[in-house]
Amino acid sequence: MTNSGPEQGQVIQKNSRDSIQAQVESFLAGRIETGAWPVGTRIPSERDLAVELDVSRTTVRNAILAMTSRGLFERSVGQGTFVRRTPAPAAQPAVSTGTLGYVVCKEKSARRPIASEAFYFDVFLGLEEESSRSGRHTLFSYVDDFDPAERETFRGLLGKVDGLIMEEARNPALLETARASGVPVVLLAPTAVVEGLDLVTMDLAAGVRKAVGYLRRCGHHRIGMVSGPLGIESARIRFQSFTEALAESDPAHGEQWSPEQWSPKQWSAEAGEWSSEAGAQAMGRLLEKAPGLTAVFCANDLLAVGALSALAERSLRVPEDVSVVGFDDTELARHASLTTMRIHSRDMAHSAARRLLERIEAPGIPAVRIEFPIDLVIRRSCREVNGTQG
Repeated sequence: MTNSGPEQGQVIQKNSRDSIQAQVESFLAGRIETGAWPVGTRIPSERDLAVELDVSRTTVRNAILAMTSRGLFERSVGQGTFVRRTPAPAAQPAVSTGTLGYVVCKEKSARRPIASEAFYFDVFLGLEEESSRSGRHTLFSYVDDFDPAERETFRGLLGKVDGLIMEEARNPALLETARASGVPVVLLAPTAVVEGLDLVTMDLAAGVRKAVGYLRRCGHHRIGMVSGPLGIESARIRFQSFTEALAESDPAHGEQWSPEQWSPKQWSAEAGEWSSEAGAQAMGRLLEKAPGLTAVFCANDLLAVGALSALAERSLRVPEDVSVVGFDDTELARHASLTTMRIHSRDMAHSAARRLLERIEAPGIPAVRIEFPIDLVIRRSCREVNGTQG
């Protein structure tokens, strides 16, 4: 076996084309090959190895588990991990396609060019940054995971990539197809999962509750919502979480507010698509139904930008007359000085790509779940109101 990782005493190369876990595995295998750790030796603890190599204990643990699954180590409860055998000569690696796949699961009717999809494009850029470091490039595709013809096309895509990141997967059958193919797969923010696949996600419902809680702390209790198209799962999750949050009791408002006073029919409007134009139209309908609202939560930043436009057309000031909160924290939100909920899309993309590269190097590593928070970003589109105004 050729030891391409660090020799004893060397530090893991964080900017190497090889993943950090692959380097750790190579380092451990080198200790065995050189005789530093003969068969039967108890290896150092995860903590000691993490300190020696300047990597996380999780990376060390995953490297040890991967090598254990290949029969190189044997773990004994309460005693430690022992060398079981010497590594066999490495087999010739499979031919690399030089490509990582990025698939967004979405109905045909809801698709737009990725360059105009601020959230997906941000994810794509994050994936491309990581894939280029490994000497690969990223291939993007949409797939309707419930459409039989597109599922066949998806099967063809699996043969063209070294690994695949699937975003917002909804159909367990398609995920089972991906898992059974043997192609390394990492799921990004799915609504369906299958056992054995890595998962990088965030808690949408918790993010929505944070937005509602912030508006309530600002003194608002007449809060409306511009929802996304409710035929899309992520839009339904945000809408349902919002209605549940508004239905909860709010002692701060005393008799001014009760859950029965809020009804989705009166206090929300559905946008036909994720666009600023659709957001403006929905905001107009919402103002007709609920002219007394003092705040509006929008299911994404594009809808919020449209809401800002609709309010300006009606000479309603933001935030003096109506406070506005978006969701995603895209570049649009930053330019519009929009209070919003930040999804760490670029960090999630980096994490998903790194995990995928680790799985390409070591297919036997156990699947993991990595969950990112959703954070409130306060800008100038919201203000506090007193009890009689809010």
